[in-house]
Amino acid sequence: MKNISITRWLQRNKDKATPSQPIRGLENLNVLVVDDSRTQLHVMEKMLNAVGINTMTAENGRQAILVARHQKPDIILMDIVMPEINGFQATRYLTRQPDTRHIPIIIISGSDQDSDKAWGLKLGARDYMKKPVDKSELLRKIASLVKLEARPVSEISSPVVSARQVV
Repeated sequence: MKNISITRWLQRNKDKATPSQPIRGLENLNVLVVDDSRTQLHVMEKMLNAVGINTMTAENGRQAILVARHQKPDIILMDIVMPEINGFQATRYLTRQPDTRHIPIIIISGSDQDSDKAWGLKLGARDYMKKPVDKSELLRKIASLVKLEARPVSEISSPVVSARQVV
C-alpha cells in the first residue's frame, strides 16, 4: 500500500516539476570539483557531466592546488572542511598565484554560517553555496562567473576597491 501511494504521488507531481533549462555555453567547460567525500564528488560529477561539463576531481586542498596549477580549469567548486589543506587555505593560495588567480572559485559547504561565507569571500572565492546544491542555481552561478571572467577587466564593475586603485 505504501508503494502505491508513493507511485501515485510521483505520477501526480511529475507534471508539476519543471526541468531546468540548459544554459548555453557550459558545454566543454572544465570544472575542478574539490571535496573529501567521494559520494559528494560522484554526485557533483554526475550533475555536471549531464549538461556537458567536463570534470576533474581532488579530495583535499593539496590535490586541488596541484590539479589547478597543471590543468587550469575554467572554474573550481571547493569544499571547506578537508584533510591536509582545507578549502579556505587552498582558496587563499590559488587566488594569490599569478597562474591561477583568474580561476573563479565557488565554495560549496555543508555550513550555512555567515562567518564561513564572509571568510571564503574575503579569501578570494567569488561565491558561496550550501550543500546540497540546487543544480539550476549552480549552473547559473557557473555561467555567470565564466562570462564575467571572459569580459575585459575594464568592463567588470566591482564594488570592492583595492589598495592599488586608491593609490
